[in-house]
Amino acid sequence: MDDAILVLNAGSSSIKFSLFADGADGLALVAGGQMAAIHTSPQFVARDATGTKVAEKRWPAQTKLGHEAALAHIVDWLKTTHGERYRLAAVGHRVVHGGAEHAAPVRVDAAMVAQLERLVPLAPLHQPHNLAPIRALLERSPALPQVACFDTAMHRSNPAVAQMFALPMELTEAGVRRYGFHGLSYEYIASVLPRFDPRAAQGRTVVLHLGNGASMCALQSGRSVASTMGFTAVDGLPMGTRSGALDPGVILYLMDERGMDARAVEKLIYQQSGLLGVSGVSSDMRELLSKE
Repeated sequence: MDDAILVLNAGSSSIKFSLFADGADGLALVAGGQMAAIHTSPQFVARDATGTKVAEKRWPAQTKLGHEAALAHIVDWLKTTHGERYRLAAVGHRVVHGGAEHAAPVRVDAAMVAQLERLVPLAPLHQPHNLAPIRALLERSPALPQVACFDTAMHRSNPAVAQMFALPMELTEAGVRRYGFHGLSYEYIASVLPRFDPRAAQGRTVVLHLGNGASMCALQSGRSVASTMGFTAVDGLPMGTRSGALDPGVILYLMDERGMDARAVEKLIYQQSGLLGVSGVSSDMRELLSKE
């Protein structure tokens, strides 16, 4: 029986997964897929290494599985389908926020989960969902090694001044600083860039991560030196529903003149702005382009 590694990317309403095992050129994909709409109309899809759909299941509308039940379905399917050939040796997780302390992946136990939970106020729309499957697996299989890989880790190589806001030092030391995000995406790009453009990989390059969440990262010899995302993942470029960079005075105006509280502002800049806010139609660029 061969060892295999399960990789999970848990969002607010979905869990994406990939199973890897040793291949001729290192780790090779065995299967992948996702559980989507886990709080409303859950759907499970799995594909083999060629991308062929090999399993699918839909739950009735208004079914609320949640992360724990969704993860259980994924693990049980993998065990039923691939358990005779592969033994699950470890699980890797994408975790959005690692704080200022973590510049590399870490082994996760209950104490580490508690530490990462303290970062929830810095990433309230991501961190709780990233940690949910970790907690579930700790209860289900406490001896199974789990590793957290952070979207913020790559940006810890930024110069100290690039990680600071022009605020009193007491706030910086309390954690109010530029963390940067999408680091796992940029780390992958930096790792493969030498194959496509060695000169760019060795020099100064601006890389873009474009999607419903969007950002830019400045690389110098493959290391992050600056990012458009700062304290939270709402900063920088306009995104699908996120405002991107916004004059802080706008927030003060909304609170003073429009009577909006912190939660209303949060909903505005995270869920009602960006492409959706500007267009008044959709956050999906494909739909917007189709209306031209």
